[in-house]
Amino acid sequence: MRKFLYEMLETASVSGNEINLQKIVIKHMKDISDKIITDHAGDVICVINPESKFKILLAAHSDEIGLTIVDILEDGRALVREVGSIKAGVYPGHKVRIITKNKEVFGVIGFDQNTFKTEISDKDLILDIGVYSKKETEKIINVGDFVILDSNYRELNKNVISSRALDDKIGIFSIMEALKRSKLINDEIGVYAASTVGEETTKAGATFVSNLIKPDCAIIVDVTYDNSVMASKGNRESAKNGKGPVLSIGTVINKEFVEKAKKAAKNKNIDLQIATEVYRTYTDLDKIYFNETGIPSLLLSIPLRYMHSSAELVDLQDVEDIIVLITEIIEILKTDRNFNPFEE
Repeated sequence: MRKFLYEMLETASVSGNEINLQKIVIKHMKDISDKIITDHAGDVICVINPESKFKILLAAHSDEIGLTIVDILEDGRALVREVGSIKAGVYPGHKVRIITKNKEVFGVIGFDQNTFKTEISDKDLILDIGVYSKKETEKIINVGDFVILDSNYRELNKNVISSRALDDKIGIFSIMEALKRSKLINDEIGVYAASTVGEETTKAGATFVSNLIKPDCAIIVDVTYDNSVMASKGNRESAKNGKGPVLSIGTVINKEFVEKAKKAAKNKNIDLQIATEVYRTYTDLDKIYFNETGIPSLLLSIPLRYMHSSAELVDLQDVEDIIVLITEIIEILKTDRNFNPFEE
């Protein structure tokens, strides 16, 4: 079960450079899916029951945050800029992997004595690969190459793992596992599990996929902050790792769909945490929901500690619960496909 997840976590997929990750998705899902759809942007959609008239889209994003090289200095070091919303303070002194056209190169993000005295941004980060001239550096790396933190996954406890890029590879794992389990019990509903591109930057993949599939409804799976330590100090309450999936409610979440999710959770004795979303969710749902005349959409999130760092932390029981929850929601949709509050 974990082999697929761990292979994804080992693979770099900075926003705009997700193809190697998507090839892994295809490799693990080709024998399970009835059909696999791809597009020019790099989205991968695994399908069961493609002949069904009723279609549900499950979406999670394949891209991760990172850096890209924007200039190489005369002393051989390189300037970088963020891809997605990074936390710049995480990077100084950290080993990194540079993804070039033909291979991966290792380096570090350097710092000086003033780095930790002020708030820094991506413009303060210097990439160093241990080369002392621009000419030599350009033989190894190039402007436009992507950079990620060099951090492997770790099993910390029986159900707890830590890694970079659990956001949102843990979401991909969840929807693909839900599709796999649904295939065993469902031959009525077309399930389209999409590993989308570009969520951390443009959210273009979600737009393209929803336009292509035109689903009757959609479930988006992403991660959400577990800031419970800060919440205990008087800050805003947050989701907590190990306490179950987070169900969002709010202005862009279909209320009938929310009730179906609550029913599914009750059927399977799954504890839900509730989050309120106003205006937008900052996930792929923001593009999918507003597609054409609107797609009834649901946001399910996995609590995550230390998001956008080299040591994101997730409880795999929350992941199992979200897989079971999605599978049960699909079962409920066999007999209840109403999303219109004016209809019974």
